[in-house]
Amino acid sequence: MKGSRLFFGLIGAAGAFSLVHAQLYDFNVVAPPSGISGNLAINARTQGTIVGNYDQNTNPNGTRTKPGLFGSFGPTENVPVNISLGAAIGGAINRQAGGTFRATVNGSNNTITFENLSLNFLANGPAVLPVTLTIAGESFRTRNPDSVYVLPGQGISFPIGSVNLSQFTAVQTGVGAGVLTPTGPSQYNFTAGVSVDLTLAADLLGNPLGQTIPFVLPLQGQVVVNGTNALITSLQQINFSQSFNPNLDLPPFEFGLPTILPPGNTANLIFDLTLEEIGFDVDLDINLRAEGTLVPEPASLMALGLGLAALARGCMRRHAAPL
Repeated sequence: MKGSRLFFGLIGAAGAFSLVHAQLYDFNVVAPPSGISGNLAINARTQGTIVGNYDQNTNPNGTRTKPGLFGSFGPTENVPVNISLGAAIGGAINRQAGGTFRATVNGSNNTITFENLSLNFLANGPAVLPVTLTIAGESFRTRNPDSVYVLPGQGISFPIGSVNLSQFTAVQTGVGAGVLTPTGPSQYNFTAGVSVDLTLAADLLGNPLGQTIPFVLPLQGQVVVNGTNALITSLQQINFSQSFNPNLDLPPFEFGLPTILPPGNTANLIFDLTLEEIGFDVDLDINLRAEGTLVPEPASLMALGLGLAALARGCMRRHAAPL
């Protein structure tokens, strides 16, 4: 009786190694066709002061500022002006994506799990996005050049060119799991969610603007398993808006502000600002094609499986021998 229990236990253990359907693959995201397309916007709101870059000793021909539109303006006056500065960065974006991850495809319980996912949505370089500045606060005037800035309640807005979106990545930070729906031999549809940190960064007027956003990245598509190879394709839309209040003091920086009245000149001003708010609006299609290679089982587990199978076969022969 004891021998029979051992025999059937070995049969079960050996069979477990042959019946497990979970397979681990290393995937590489292929660009193209992998990429993102849609619209992305970054909005920043700051408070602080501006002052001309005039210095009596080192820059006597620099720009000078003074609050107000009328009154005296002494030959050496250079008075800070209270302002708020907003920046709107964004527009259409179309870039390639790259990256890597591991996934376990389990056909026995129809699940898929993701590990070490790392995606770069700017695989073919930074995205160039237009920028509009809005300046509000105290109306003021300048010398060198002579100009006035009449700032109504909502301020005045003007485009200043473009900036580079230098980073847009997703790095897994927690659980990544989903379900499989069989559609054919070794073929499945899948739906999953992966906990990631989304990081976006751009440079505005010489100041880095960046934020890391905890996010659950949705993925859905198809999985095809072919022995030692696997293919995952996914097309998913992500749409969210989120804002943050970093209250970060930016280093003072100089910027040439276009004149308004009269237009056509540049007032060289030093901005001393605090970044009060930064917001993101994302409306993108994410297209992924990832090609996978089977990760071999550890040699110790393979040896254990082969040993149990051989022992089970020996037990079977002994039980089959005549008494």
